Amino acid sequence: MSLIPSTIGRFRVLDVLGSGAMGTVYLAEDPLLKRTLAIKVVRAGTANSEVLLRFKQEAEVSAQLNHPNSVTIFDVGEEADLGPYLVMEYVEGGALSDLIRRGPMEPDEVARLLVQAADALTAMHALGILHRDIKPDNFMMTKDGRLKLMDFGIARGDQLRLTAASIFLGTPGYAAPEVLMGAEASPASDCWAFTITAFEMLTGALPFVAGSVGTTLYRIVHEAPVWPPNLSPELTTVFEKALDKNPKNRYSDLTSFLRALIEALPLKADRPDAYLAQLIATAPVREDATLRIERPFVPSFFRRNRWLWGGGALVLVLGISFLRMRPAPSRVLSIDSKPAGAEVFLDGTSLGSTPLRQVVIKGQADLLRLEKADYVSTEYTLKAEDKDLILRLLPAPFPLQVISDPPGAEVFLDDETKGNTPAAIDVPGEGSHRVRVVLEGYQPWSAIPERRKVFPDPIRLQKAGGKKGAGNGKTKKFFKGIFQK
Repeated sequence: MSLIPSTIGRFRVLDVLGSGAMGTVYLAEDPLLKRTLAIKVVRAGTANSEVLLRFKQEAEVSAQLNHPNSVTIFDVGEEADLGPYLVMEYVEGGALSDLIRRGPMEPDEVARLLVQAADALTAMHALGILHRDIKPDNFMMTKDGRLKLMDFGIARGDQLRLTAASIFLGTPGYAAPEVLMGAEASPASDCWAFTITAFEMLTGALPFVAGSVGTTLYRIVHEAPVWPPNLSPELTTVFEKALDKNPKNRYSDLTSFLRALIEALPLKADRPDAYLAQLIATAPVREDATLRIERPFVPSFFRRNRWLWGGGALVLVLGISFLRMRPAPSRVLSIDSKPAGAEVFLDGTSLGSTPLRQVVIKGQADLLRLEKADYVSTEYTLKAEDKDLILRLLPAPFPLQVISDPPGAEVFLDDETKGNTPAAIDVPGEGSHRVRVVLEGYQPWSAIPERRKVFPDPIRLQKAGGKKGAGNGKTKKFFKGIFQK
């Protein structure tokens, strides 16, 4: 059991709030401002510069958003013995997912919470920011019933084109079909995940679910949702439109979806109008409510000389823009190694250790590299038809220091001379190999070296005939004594 650190940065650690595969969240106190905080620390061995970059990005998004229905990030840093850490507002309560696990939620509670969630997400979109990982786990519930959106670690950024399925720029069960097919994330994909969350709140289940991640992804892209038998026709109609495979056929924005959903919910008689009024009041149309669209680059020479823009130049620019916007295909594959336990890198990004199941690759990533202690680093270029890969790792050569007493003996590795002692040689990792040490006037010495097994240091050579002669002398004395008797 690891010890709880007494401090992280300037903050005093009070307790552990939770721990998972990727890290630990601590309850802490700011000694200067006297407020309670939560500090997220990445587990040792998983931290790298990309994690710190994500933490900084999360803090930046939080600072820009500054919304009552989003968790506030106060600080970000890196501790020598712990790694990157993120200091955030402490929300005394639980995740929305905890409520859902108890079963379907009451329609009035769903409407009240979704209006708050939509306001926070709409505010993000108005800033030109995509969340990319909307799901019940990323909504915290305060004790007074307020909903707070959190976890902006992959918001807006495009650093990771690929990742294990569990962190597929979001979570597979909530990923939009167009994103799984390689399209860029958009407000529509955030709205899709929001819709899945709303569906789960009302029904306690997901509309696309299967026994494996790969099958789930297939159903999201190719199959219709599974409707619970008790879902009303009105709600079915709303979710059919919101979960259309084509983003253009869905509701135009969150407000439109929520308006239709609230009108279809069996709410108390005096509540639908109140929720709609709250929805309109908390999600106004703002002048800056447009997403930042990256425009095609136009050289300054052409901007100054617009008369040069002929039909051919326009076709060229449109063609380049089309190629840049064309969705890159996604693939799902499993990666294993013999022996297992190798760290897998895809175009330089770590995916974890083998065996890896249902890895989602987005874009044109194609170079696998496997690394494992005592084995040769192995590279493999992915092919379009690859699905289940098993790569064999070759044992790496290991160094061996050969020192003899007396020195100057000739060293042989599998009958190939390697110089005289003291000598440094590399023993091949595969197979069994013999080392011989030969010095004139001394008995030859040999052994089979093994990795991590102690080798004699030094090898004490015996003079030729030394022991044999001594033994014969004792024998002669023995028989001489018998005959004398």
